[in-house]
Amino acid sequence: MQQPKHEGGHSRKQFQIDRLAFFSDAVIAIAITLMVLEIKIPAIPDKPLNELLAMYSDGFMLHAGALCVCFATIGNLWIKHHDLYEHIVDYNKALIKRNLYFLLAVVLLPVSISFMFSEGSPARIKLFLFFLNLSVCNFFYFFMLQVIHHTNNNFSSLQDTKLINKNKRSTLLLAVLFIVAGVLALNRSELFYVPLFAVPVVNILRRVYTFITGLVARPK
Repeated sequence: MQQPKHEGGHSRKQFQIDRLAFFSDAVIAIAITLMVLEIKIPAIPDKPLNELLAMYSDGFMLHAGALCVCFATIGNLWIKHHDLYEHIVDYNKALIKRNLYFLLAVVLLPVSISFMFSEGSPARIKLFLFFLNLSVCNFFYFFMLQVIHHTNNNFSSLQDTKLINKNKRSTLLLAVLFIVAGVLALNRSELFYVPLFAVPVVNILRRVYTFITGLVARPK
């Protein structure tokens, strides 16, 4: 049965897909806004600068780092989500549910940030729950990719298998790295940053390797 057309030849099915994408954009934007609103400027006493740095450096660095990691994760997932829905041509209830699960994990990030800024809780517990939340975001996005690119579904016009598998691998890798960081933080809070350097280090080594092999292969 032919899909009814809206003005400009826009099909009803594509209209519903666009609604799903716009709704996701709105939820992610709200999550980022709420995340930033959790930043509370504390009362600063009138003391010398070195004393102020000693008082606030540890907590500030932890909170600022968590905020940057959280913003970078949401931004990266939004870019992937945006690129993904450029190719979506069909959907079902399973895809809608997976998208909602992903958005649920995203909207919980402001709660994780709020807990990070709370007083009186152990840093290792705060870091574990924070990284667990980031890991769940990536896992749910991976599960959404599984539905879209399943062999029984034809939801995406993207047929580049290498690119599809690359997106799946990178998403799953981040999910695993975040959960490893959380487990390390739960045991020793100062070790949480170790897995987070894995991705940039691997990317740098890959670029160096590509550059060197390019020089070697270049004809004289």
